[in-house]
Amino acid sequence: MALFVSEAPKTSDLDDKAVRETVDRTLEQLGPDECYARAAEVFGDRPDVALDRIQWARELCARALAPSLSGAADR
Repeated sequence: MALFVSEAPKTSDLDDKAVRETVDRTLEQLGPDECYARAAEVFGDRPDVALDRIQWARELCARALAPSLSGAADR
């Protein structure tokens, strides 16, 4: 949700490092609860826009964050 509600434009093809930095910065600024609240607001107000953006954010996060998440499970 942090990438979804971030200021990053959907048109940008962020590399993995930029995705991680954007997620970290957004979580630091807003916190997880505010990220979810803002995402819910977008889905309520503009579901047509939200669907494209959430798919974009999920694809980038899956690529950028999955290796670190799978490594965490091994600990």
